Amino acid sequence: MKALYWTLGLSWSLALLFWLLGGRVGTPAYTLFAGAYMWVPGLVALYFSRKEGLALPLALKPNRFWFLAWLFPVRLTLLSIPLTLPLAPWVGVEALKATLPPEALAIPEGTLLWALFLGGILEGLLAGATVNLLFALGEELMWRGYLWEKLKAKGFWPASLEIGFVWGLWHAPLILMGHNYPSAPILGVGAMILFTLLLTPTLLYVREKGGSVLAPALLHGTLNGVAGLSLLPFLRTHDLLVGVLGLPGFFLLALFNLWLRRRVSLA
Repeated sequence: MKALYWTLGLSWSLALLFWLLGGRVGTPAYTLFAGAYMWVPGLVALYFSRKEGLALPLALKPNRFWFLAWLFPVRLTLLSIPLTLPLAPWVGVEALKATLPPEALAIPEGTLLWALFLGGILEGLLAGATVNLLFALGEELMWRGYLWEKLKAKGFWPASLEIGFVWGLWHAPLILMGHNYPSAPILGVGAMILFTLLLTPTLLYVREKGGSVLAPALLHGTLNGVAGLSLLPFLRTHDLLVGVLGLPGFFLLALFNLWLRRRVSLA
């Protein structure tokens, strides 16, 4: 599939150029690079869909599945926290004290932690429906837009496997540079592929039920905004064991996929 080859080729070339120019994760330049990287698949999808006369649904007609898409990342994040407890030491706000203003340190730790969580969730929900949605749309135009339209004849679950694998593989240069799994970049590539395999059915579900590529973009953007909260109170003993992008998140997504498989009728 030409669109897929162009997506991987252009994306990986951009990542290589960024790395050769000295770019690193966590810098302002990386933020700009990541935004551009996320829109490479979208631009390729728009070009090939127009060339092939393939319609990508972008209707702004929210229904209850958009609401599910918006809140799903919050539930996933919050549920991953108790599952992380046996796998990583709880440090509360200790690791954040250096970044907090002096007046915040006078607040009892429990109250402060709840305030940080609530503020983070509200901020993530707002970002997920605005700026994060716009960046996530760059990816979703390809993965849950163009590629889903090309593969849906194979059936929901076979297409989910193919899309999830390619989507995870697309992340490989970012992961190798230290994104998401800085302490284990090599293993992190495999972990990211597993994560995208597990998340793709949910994204395709809201794509179909929501009737628009904007619905999975909303879920994707909100997840990018709140997933980091699952790491907030923990010492990161190992990146593959903690939070939404670690073992707890994998387990929760697997459970949701079982529910989709057994209870939901999908074409």
